[in-house]
Amino acid sequence: MKHVSLSTCGGLAISVLTTAVAVLIASPLLTNNLSVNPNGMVAVIIKEHREILSLWPWAAAAAVLVQGVSLWLLTRSPLTGKCLSLLTTFVLFPFGLYFHICYLADCKRWELRMLQEVKPELKPEYPQFGFCDEDPLAFGLCGIGILTMIVGIPFGGLAVVAGVVIFVRNLAGKKKTALMVTPQALFITPNPWLGCYRVPYTQVSAVAVVKNQLRIQIDIDAGKTITVPVNINVLDRDLRRQARGILLDKLAHAGLLHEPVAV
Repeated sequence: MKHVSLSTCGGLAISVLTTAVAVLIASPLLTNNLSVNPNGMVAVIIKEHREILSLWPWAAAAAVLVQGVSLWLLTRSPLTGKCLSLLTTFVLFPFGLYFHICYLADCKRWELRMLQEVKPELKPEYPQFGFCDEDPLAFGLCGIGILTMIVGIPFGGLAVVAGVVIFVRNLAGKKKTALMVTPQALFITPNPWLGCYRVPYTQVSAVAVVKNQLRIQIDIDAGKTITVPVNINVLDRDLRRQARGILLDKLAHAGLLHEPVAV
């Protein structure tokens, strides 16, 4: 469990608290209200969803147990763990979303565990690029979601949640170096939730640029490689074209572009 971050444990705690409130407080109150006033406003509102609401607290309790299993699977079968975590997110939505996001980040850290994680030392003499500012997209989604909910479209809540997630991810990416190119190594932050990794060119076995994605194949052990994708579109918009040119130039001169560039 040492590979589980405090953020993921916090997400599990949120799920446990949500389930406890549903099972110990909300469900008994709802049952009591329906027995005392079977024809009241609450009964009318939930008439078509009464069976689902009666089962949901126990489904939520099962989802929390499944989240615990997914933590056990993090270092054994990450793909299975991701699928289970996603299923619990649907049951505990939106409260289980935080756990799922943090769990995905932990899975990525486990995948990259053989790389050297460093504190990025920003050096202005080297080309470096930050993450794209997505605040306008986040605020736009939240605005659209709120408007659609006002007019009675319930799926507007999904747009609000998506906007909040993008806004938080944008906050996490501020002041982080998404990519820095030095003569000896690449410094990569694969996504805003993660730390920075130093990848010496001696470990890079192949690089391909496919459309707007840089795919770096890295030797991590004898005969073992991993591929780390870097989406150029997540880089700062004003520097994106420059980033692509610098990458191609630097990597080509280093003899690392072993595959044709697809544009």
